Amino acid sequence: MKTLKGIPRQVERELERNTSPSRRQFLRNAGMFAVTFSAAGAAGSLVPEAKAQTAAAATGTSAGPYPDPDFRQVDSWIVIHQDDTATFYVGKTDCGQGTGTAFRQLMSDELDFPFAKTTCIMGSTDITVDQGGSGGSTAMERDSWPMRRVAAEARRVLLDMGSTRLGVPVDQLSVSDGVITVTGDPSKRVTYGQLIGGKRFNVPVKGNNINSIAGMAAVKPVQAMKNVGLSPQRYDIPAKVDGSLKWAVDMKLPGMVHARNVKPPFAGAKLINIDESSVRNMPGFVKVVSKGNYLAVVCEREEQAINASRKLKATWEKPATAPLPASEDLFRYMRAATPTSVSKPILVGDPDMAFSGAAKVIEADYDVPFQGHTAFSPAHAMADPSNGLMTIYSNDMKSYGMRVGVATFLGMPKEKVRVIWMEGPQGFGRTAADDAGFEAAYIAKEIGRPVRMQWMRDEETAWDTKGPAFTIKIRGGLDASGNLVAYEYHGRAADYNHVGYNEPDSVLIAQLMGIRRDKPAAGSSEVPAEVYEIPNRRMSRDVVGMPLIWETPIRTGNLRDPNGPQSTFAAESFIDELAVAAKADPVEFRMKLLTASTKDDAGFRRARSIAAVKAAAETYGWDARPSPKPVASGDILTGRGFAYSFRGQSIAAEIAEVEVNRRTGRVWVKRLVCAFDAGLVINPEALRHTCECAMLHSLSRALHEEVQFTTEKVTSVDWFSHPSLRHADTPAKIDVVLVNGDPNPNRPDLAPYGGGEAACKPLLAAVANAIHDATGVRLRRIPFRDERVLAALNAARV
Repeated sequence: MKTLKGIPRQVERELERNTSPSRRQFLRNAGMFAVTFSAAGAAGSLVPEAKAQTAAAATGTSAGPYPDPDFRQVDSWIVIHQDDTATFYVGKTDCGQGTGTAFRQLMSDELDFPFAKTTCIMGSTDITVDQGGSGGSTAMERDSWPMRRVAAEARRVLLDMGSTRLGVPVDQLSVSDGVITVTGDPSKRVTYGQLIGGKRFNVPVKGNNINSIAGMAAVKPVQAMKNVGLSPQRYDIPAKVDGSLKWAVDMKLPGMVHARNVKPPFAGAKLINIDESSVRNMPGFVKVVSKGNYLAVVCEREEQAINASRKLKATWEKPATAPLPASEDLFRYMRAATPTSVSKPILVGDPDMAFSGAAKVIEADYDVPFQGHTAFSPAHAMADPSNGLMTIYSNDMKSYGMRVGVATFLGMPKEKVRVIWMEGPQGFGRTAADDAGFEAAYIAKEIGRPVRMQWMRDEETAWDTKGPAFTIKIRGGLDASGNLVAYEYHGRAADYNHVGYNEPDSVLIAQLMGIRRDKPAAGSSEVPAEVYEIPNRRMSRDVVGMPLIWETPIRTGNLRDPNGPQSTFAAESFIDELAVAAKADPVEFRMKLLTASTKDDAGFRRARSIAAVKAAAETYGWDARPSPKPVASGDILTGRGFAYSFRGQSIAAEIAEVEVNRRTGRVWVKRLVCAFDAGLVINPEALRHTCECAMLHSLSRALHEEVQFTTEKVTSVDWFSHPSLRHADTPAKIDVVLVNGDPNPNRPDLAPYGGGEAACKPLLAAVANAIHDATGVRLRRIPFRDERVLAALNAARV
C-alpha cells in the first residue's frame, strides 16, 4: 500500500486494515461486527442477496474494488472490536459543527456503549454508506435516525447473544457501557467484545432506502438517553487547536505533482492559441493540459506550477456581446429582464379587495447582490490514478456525489472511484471544492500521476459559485387600527442555470470543455418563511438569467441557507416598516401576527415560533417602544433590531444591537441574541457554537460581502476588494438561548431538527432594523459598508 502522508489517523488505520480490494474482505479482515435481521431474530444465516454480494466480492466479479457498502448491513455502520472499543461508520461529513461527536452520542446511547470508547469515520465513500454527505441541515433531523435504529438493533442482537452465553432469558439481563450482566448477579457478565470475538453475524436490517432501514428493536425514548443533552469534548477540536489535524490540503503521495488552472481572462472567452514554449523550459515543468477552453499547467513542485501558470502565454478571444451587466447596473437589469421561470403564486383571501380598503399602504423594494463563499483557503483536492483506479482526497461536503460525478465525467465505473473525505474550509453550500476535485481527477488520469490541484486566492474569489442576487418588492396594507390586513410579496432571483453538486455536465471544467446539459437548471427564488396570520396575502417569485449563463464566473449555486437570508432580509425589514407605520413596538407587532391564530402544523411551528420570539426578547431585555428612537447627539448612535424566521422545523429569533458612527458610517454590531428551537438538543454546546458561527457568517454578509464585476469579469478578487468579517467587527457579546417550545416539551419521541442554517436567515434583517432604530434611516440594500451607510446618513441629514 502507498505511504499516505497527511491522512487522518483514524481513517488511515481503517484503510491499512483494508488490504484487500473487496469491501466484504475488508469487513472480514477488520473483525467487523454484522447484525442481520430475520423473522426468528437469529444470527448466523445470510439472506440470498447478502450471499451474492459476498460471493461477488470474493470472486472479483464486481466492476471494481470500491462497491457501495450495503446500508442494509449493520456491519456497514458499526464495528465492535475485541478490545471493547467501537467504530461508527456514517455517510455524513462534518463542516465544523461537531456532528460527528453528536452521532457518537446518539449511537452510543442506543447501543449502550461508553462514548469515550467510540470513534467515528465519516464521508469516505468506500468504507461508509452513502447518506449524501452534508447539506440542508439534515444531519440530526433526518440522517441520525437510521444510525439510531441500526445501533438499537445491534444492541438487541447482542442481548440475544448474551442470553445464550449466560444461560438466562433476555428479560433477566441488564446492559450498560457495553457490558451485559445478569440482573441481581453482576458477577455473571460478558462484554460486547467478548461476544463477537471477530466473528460475523450476517442477517440484514430491512428498508426500501437508507432513511427507512430498521430492525426489530425500537429506539429509546428521550428520557433513557444518557449522552444526549451533554456536551462532551469534540474529538476534532484538540487537533485543530494544536495544529496536528491533517486537512485535505495537506495530502501528499510519492510521485505527486502540482497543478494550477489558467482561467479565461474574461467571461465567455474562447481559447485561440497556447504558446507552450513560454513555459516548457521552466524548472519542474511537466505538461500543459487543455481541452476546449479549459487550461492548466502541471509541475513537479507547487511554486513551479504557480510560476508557470502566470507565465504561460495564451491567446483568448472575447465574446461578441457583453456577457454581464456591470454590478452597479445589476438590479436595473434584473427588474427589466424577462423571467426564465415563474412559480405559481401563493394566494390567501382577497388581497386586491383588502388593499383597496386599507387605511394605509406601504411599499418597498429590497436588493441583495451576488455573494460568494469566501472560504479562507482556496479550493483544493488531490487525485491518485494508480492501478487504473481513482482516489480523490477532498474536503467536499458531498463526497458521495463527487465519486459518482467524477466517475461519469471520466467514463469510469464508479466501483473504481473513491473519495476519501478530509476536513477543510470549503463548506456551507456548493463551493469550488467540487470543481477542484474534478480538475485534479481529470489531470491525474491524463498524465498518470497523483495530482494536487489548488486554486489561487483571486481565482477562488472570482470563480467560486455565488449565492443568487435578489430584488424583492413588497406591499402591505394596514387598517385604521394598525392591523396588517393585506400583504403582497414578489421575489426575483438571478439564478438561471443554477449549478448543482458535483454534476458532470455543469461543473466548471465541463463547462469550459464545451459540455452542456440538455436544459439549464431552472434555479429558484424564495418567499418568506414565517407563520404570521395575515388574512389576505399574495406571494410570488420568479427567476431571471444573466446574459451569459455558461463559462462565467457569475455561476450561482447554494450558499448557506440557499435563498433564505435574501428573502428574510426583505420580509423582516418590511415587517419592521409596517410596525413603524402602525406606531407599534416591533416585537409586539410580530407577536400580534403570530398569536392571531391557534392553527398549527404537525411540528408546532407556530407555538415554537411564539416561544422563540418571547425567549429572544426576554434574554435581551427588550423594552417595548416604537422604532426608531429619537436620534441622539454625538457621533455614536445606538439601536436594536429584531427578526425571526424558520427553516424546516428549526426556529430562529434574533436581535442585533448596533453602534453607528455618524461621521464614518461604520456599523459595529455590539451584541447579538439568538433564541433557537431545534427540538431535541443532542449537544448543547455544539449547537450554541453553531448558532454563533451562523450569525457571524451572516454578519459578514450584512456588513461587507458583495461580488463586484464589470461587463467582462469579476473585479472583487481579494480580501481588499471583497472584504469579509474581521476581528474588529466581532460583537462584544453573543447570547444563544436554546428553546424547547413544543407544547409537550417532555415527550419521549421529541425529535431533533436542523441546527446549521436556520440561524443564518434573520440576521441581515435584524442588523438593518437596528440601524434604522438608531438613525431613522432605512437601508434596503446590503451590504452595509461604511461608505453606503454614510451616504444614506448624509442624504437624510442625520
